[in-house]
Amino acid sequence: MNENAAPDLGAPAAGAEPRCVLLAEDDPVARLMTARLLKKAGYEVVAVADGGAALEALRQRFFPVLLTDWEMPVLDGLGVLSAVRGGEWPGYIFTILLTGRDSRESVLAGLEAGADDYLTKPVDEAELLARMKSGWRIAELEQRLRTAQQEAMRLSLTDALTGTANRRHLVEQLPCEAERARRYVHPLSIIMCDIDHFKRINDTHGHPTGDAVLREFAAALRETVRRGADWVARYGGEEFVVVLPETDLDGATVVAEKLRAAVAARCVLSGDATVRFTASFGVAAVGPRASAHGVADALLAQADVCLDQSKQAGRNCVTARALSV
Repeated sequence: MNENAAPDLGAPAAGAEPRCVLLAEDDPVARLMTARLLKKAGYEVVAVADGGAALEALRQRFFPVLLTDWEMPVLDGLGVLSAVRGGEWPGYIFTILLTGRDSRESVLAGLEAGADDYLTKPVDEAELLARMKSGWRIAELEQRLRTAQQEAMRLSLTDALTGTANRRHLVEQLPCEAERARRYVHPLSIIMCDIDHFKRINDTHGHPTGDAVLREFAAALRETVRRGADWVARYGGEEFVVVLPETDLDGATVVAEKLRAAVAARCVLSGDATVRFTASFGVAAVGPRASAHGVADALLAQADVCLDQSKQAGRNCVTARALSV
């Protein structure tokens, strides 16, 4: 068997996770028979009796494939299709319209409403399973494309060496944090930090060791700040920025001291040598009633000034100052 061959996208193999299908059919006999057929083919089926229930089921759980009857109470099949195409979902929903109407006008109306496929009743079992297989192939290909796009976007905003956000992400998101702080009347702080004598580390131990120091430094920052609230971005070279939403100057200064101590406790191995390193920190904060306009650039500028003062004071220390806006 060719291990590189494309997988079969029909019914799931034994032991595989079942594929979930939403069936909307008001006729109880047709609903039971169709659900049995699909379950026998290996699908997990959730069956509902009207279009309103179908939309409610979709709000509770994502279904990549939807089979819907045309004529139903509460909301008919065309109404369901229109709502599906106009909604926001985690992925594409492949839709198959089931109906006794087989005129050209009916087919066109169904397709224009958003159906991907069309089957007339009574439904031929073999044809239904074939259409299901085709629908799953399209749904899975769409999901792979969506995942690839999301990964490409993530990588475009991530520093490849350290795994932190990159400068682009910082420049794009810091103004958003400033606007959010203004809207909800919260303080906002940032910490700019720089590895002390980083050039000396590269010159003495080589760039691979320098890269290891950068990774260890970034790890110390990420592991010390609040997960899910604070975030870290590589600003350039050995310089990083830590963004602290809902944190005032005093709180940010405490965080910076924790970061300083956490960094000083880290080390990397370079051959037989243990390389220890420290960092200098500059803290800038803005109060909860500041205007959001220009705050991001002002915070970066103020933190940079404070960072320079920490270096002039002997490095491995913290300097903090609030922004006057």
